[in-house]
Amino acid sequence: MVGETLGKLRARIESLARDDGDFCVLCGRTGVRPVPVTDARFEDRATAEQAAEAATTYRAVLRRWDPRAPCYDFIACEVPEGLGVGPGRRATATGRRNASLTGFCHDVAAAVFEALSAEGFADAESAIMDAYCESADAIDDPDDLCLHLLTTLAAEFDSQLTSAEQARVLRTAAGEFPGPNTGGTPLTQTFERLQTVTIIGDYAVESSPEWVVGQQSWTVTIDDYALPTAPDAMPTLPIVIDLLRRLPRARLALSDVRQLDGGSWRFEVSASENGPSTGLAWVQATG
Repeated sequence: MVGETLGKLRARIESLARDDGDFCVLCGRTGVRPVPVTDARFEDRATAEQAAEAATTYRAVLRRWDPRAPCYDFIACEVPEGLGVGPGRRATATGRRNASLTGFCHDVAAAVFEALSAEGFADAESAIMDAYCESADAIDDPDDLCLHLLTTLAAEFDSQLTSAEQARVLRTAAGEFPGPNTGGTPLTQTFERLQTVTIIGDYAVESSPEWVVGQQSWTVTIDDYALPTAPDAMPTLPIVIDLLRRLPRARLALSDVRQLDGGSWRFEVSASENGPSTGLAWVQATG
């Protein structure tokens, strides 16, 4: 891996921020406060300038993986009166959710692209990015664009690499994928995180009644899945990369995907010591 990751840069900015700070970081040309400084405040100008430098690096790293990401000229300044209204700099709860969603999508994409490069799949990396750039022009909303990036990444990743190659790349990506560690099982931690960043709404996890040596299985139901899905398939990559971060030695398999009435999805997840790794990026529905 070369340079700092998006997650580490964002964590540095968050460590500098204070809820009651009098200074902020924004684009000097447009006044916009994009990710990763959407609603961050800082106690003094010097601290805000450090955050502006980190934000500039963040956006430069982001453009390596998403050439459509806009450029900003970050400056440190006192918080303008009435700040919090307008695209890209909302200080409302919705703005924070959008920032979390965007940051999560960026982290997934950057981790996978870096892993593709590190594992020697430069052609697949280029093919995925070409497919995204070709189809992204029609999308203007930043949240929709990030979700489209993840969906395109999952579909092309699945078509370009074998199951064994996917497992290898995602294991490498998961090692560099940032995220919190909270209480509960690895599976519930993953779905709580996806819920926090609004990738999913509600979820339910049921352990399989059948016990197999060296394998654990669960039935998972999720509502309000934010990623665009086909009528007969769903992208699973953001679920898998976060779960692999928590279960780095497990062989994961996602299968038996079904779309339920109301748009919910139900599928099986298994983690084993020596089983096959399948359904890591995109899974066809069974009916």
